[in-house]
Amino acid sequence: MPAKKPSKAEARKGGSKVPSRKKKAVQIPSGDGQHTKEVTEEETTGEDDNETHTEPSRGPKPGSKHPQADAETEPGQNSNFRDKAAARGGHKRKEPPDAAAESRPDAKAPRQGSRSSARHKDNRASPKQLLNFLLSAAALPYCFPEDELADAKKSTTYKSYSLTSPTTLTPFEHLLCSHMLSKPLSHKLGMRSIRTLLNEPFSLNSAEAITSAGRERVWEALEAARTQHRQKTATYIFATAQSYSDSETMSQLADAANRKGPHAVIEHIKSTVAGLGVTGAGIFCRRIQCVDGWGDALWPYADGKSIDALNDIGIPVEHADDLQTAIDREVDWDTVGDIGVQERGRSKSERAGEEQTRVRAALVIALERAVGCVLEGNVQELRQAAANAEER
Repeated sequence: MPAKKPSKAEARKGGSKVPSRKKKAVQIPSGDGQHTKEVTEEETTGEDDNETHTEPSRGPKPGSKHPQADAETEPGQNSNFRDKAAARGGHKRKEPPDAAAESRPDAKAPRQGSRSSARHKDNRASPKQLLNFLLSAAALPYCFPEDELADAKKSTTYKSYSLTSPTTLTPFEHLLCSHMLSKPLSHKLGMRSIRTLLNEPFSLNSAEAITSAGRERVWEALEAARTQHRQKTATYIFATAQSYSDSETMSQLADAANRKGPHAVIEHIKSTVAGLGVTGAGIFCRRIQCVDGWGDALWPYADGKSIDALNDIGIPVEHADDLQTAIDREVDWDTVGDIGVQERGRSKSERAGEEQTRVRAALVIALERAVGCVLEGNVQELRQAAANAEER
């Protein structure tokens, strides 16, 4: 006679009950938007400075490009990670691994299908070749979006992040660039926002111009650029202009840059520039060091993200000093030429006679193009182009 099947009540008495888990539909952020996924989770709350949310680390799909986020930050990295990277000032720092870190794959290990893994295979270009190519005009398409380069060529007076020499932008213009580059925007949106703010019909390129135009006009410029977070960014930029319309505030920033060094600059910016933290302040330090009369206490400076980008490309440097030495020893100025940038208001003879300014500009441009190349996902292509250029 077959055994009688126990009832559910009897089955519960015979053993411990397995707790049920509640499934919940949540929004999982992705690079292009959000998708809904039913997952089992415990509800948590948290805040992030830049209104971005982190998610569990996922490796890139085979053949995928390098992830994009804002021009200076990548998806999946929270603000703490970005701040630490910016604060390193080019120094490599290894910290004791925790249990979770030991279970994760090495972030520096080459990843299948990742463009940045190209340095580990089929590398035919030497670091010297890569550095010279990176500083040439031929590298521009690998480091910046197409629309950025097209708009930047409109006239020699047009201001852009990619083609205007950082030596000719004003300190306040560099502050605006740092604002946009540190926001959770795509590389393309960051570039477009910068050139929309700085050029006609808006020409919001000084503290006085912004305070006279008003916060609504700043919002209109960001609207024209079709950027994100327009309301908050417009508020931040207008508050920065109000703070720096007082010449004393800018004088204090100059004093920090010329006498006290990166830490003082970062702290001053954090206390006077609304919405700009360590990441944005580090970008400002990187850019301002080549402006005449600025950066004596900064030079040479490189934030951790830009140093990492150079290494991804195949230029092995640990600190900004290493890059300066490489530029002094390895750059062929006849090959590099004018570095592919426009220097407003200065003749070729004036530029040729200013060796120190040229080296400083080259260091800043190398750092920023390296970051752009990684964000655009063109590391492998740039390496191949550098090798091909050497063969011709």
